[in-house]
Amino acid sequence: MWVRCMPCAGGCEGACRSRCGQGGVEGSFVRWSRRGSLKMLRVMISSAEAGMKLAMPVFHPSSPGRVLLHAGFELDARTISRLNELSVRSVWVAYPKLSFLLKYASPEVIRHRAAIAGQVQELFDALGRDADAELEYSRYAAAVSSLIESLINNPESTILIDEIGCDQSALHHACSVCFLTTLMGLKLASYLEHQRSRVSAASARDVTPLGVAAMLHDIGMVRLPEEVRERFAETNDESDPAWREHVKIGFSMVHGKVPPAASAAVLHHHQRYDGSGFPLRRRADGGTDRFAGDQIHIYARIIAAADLFDRLSRRVDAKGNPVPRVRVLSAMRRDPIVRWIDPMVFKSLLAVCPPYAPGTQVTLSDGRECVVVGWEPLDPCRPRVIEFDPQASDDEPTGEVIDLTCTAGLCVARAEGVDVGRDNFYPIQPADFCLDTASRMLHNAAENHRLMAGAVSPPGARRSA
Repeated sequence: MWVRCMPCAGGCEGACRSRCGQGGVEGSFVRWSRRGSLKMLRVMISSAEAGMKLAMPVFHPSSPGRVLLHAGFELDARTISRLNELSVRSVWVAYPKLSFLLKYASPEVIRHRAAIAGQVQELFDALGRDADAELEYSRYAAAVSSLIESLINNPESTILIDEIGCDQSALHHACSVCFLTTLMGLKLASYLEHQRSRVSAASARDVTPLGVAAMLHDIGMVRLPEEVRERFAETNDESDPAWREHVKIGFSMVHGKVPPAASAAVLHHHQRYDGSGFPLRRRADGGTDRFAGDQIHIYARIIAAADLFDRLSRRVDAKGNPVPRVRVLSAMRRDPIVRWIDPMVFKSLLAVCPPYAPGTQVTLSDGRECVVVGWEPLDPCRPRVIEFDPQASDDEPTGEVIDLTCTAGLCVARAEGVDVGRDNFYPIQPADFCLDTASRMLHNAAENHRLMAGAVSPPGARRSA
């Protein structure tokens, strides 16, 4: 039987602990066996069945720091129904044949992500009680630094960007954007150094302030009138003047309490690379100018891409189905969105957020049912998959790995229960999606420009912010 794993949510925190043990990884599909040990595969909540055991913990969609169900918990009909009500998309369940997928799910990373979620929730709760609640930058920076260290220690776990559900809460959005922004920042170390030429190389590459800025990027929303927030939640109308005020409000809340680059990112995280974003810059003569390209701080450009990806991922289609990740990424490569995002930043998004994450069940164009077991960032829509026979016993060997980059005419046709054949995108040139190649080209171009201009900086020369 085929099922897709999803994080569980059933409001049964505490009561589940006597039945729990380990945790599961979100996003994959598996054939369930009640005899299986705690290895994992992702199952959509619509396919989950009573008797499945979680391989990874489930967090509440509206409170990402709160564990609802622990690894080892055995699902029942009531819990599955509750998860569905909470818009949980998938859970990771135990499946022995895919034990190698455990490398993509680090308990250490999960723990530090939950710690950040807890801090964001504390802040939002405090601001709800007292509009002048203190912002403790040192605490936030320490939490982000711990997350960064865990990501460096567990590099393969970074590609499992979870999609806990379609919950629209500001808390969940802030946590997701923080995690994704931090991942992207780590991938963009060379670009950060290039873009932040006024500071030391070490300071430029330190993504801690970037992660904190992402945590706080929408903090101004808490001071908007409730009707403004509700109107935006219903319409997603970014032209609403009242809603746009949240960036200025947020800036006023963090200015002087976080590093200048972080506060600038809070103000400018809705700028667009083509100059069509907001807020505008006021000139001394009373006129206005738009920010575009490198005029926008690199922190704001990274957060803008992560923010947009997360918001698009939370939308549903006409049937109420979540939008598959490949469709979101495909839309971000087309007009008008492609013009809004720094091309280097988009490459970093692809580097940490594969269209088909390991553990996802897919149907190939020839009808075979498979599970994604790996991927190639240079050609992200052609993952490596393993074919499964739903009727085979657990004692039979797993099928051979199929590398879609080497299989002409074969592609992913369905994923996450949706037809995605038209959403796949492929490189025209081999290095189209290669972040390392783009970084080297940028570095070489900058060096050539300095040499041609006769402006090679002497050793120890002052760098600029």
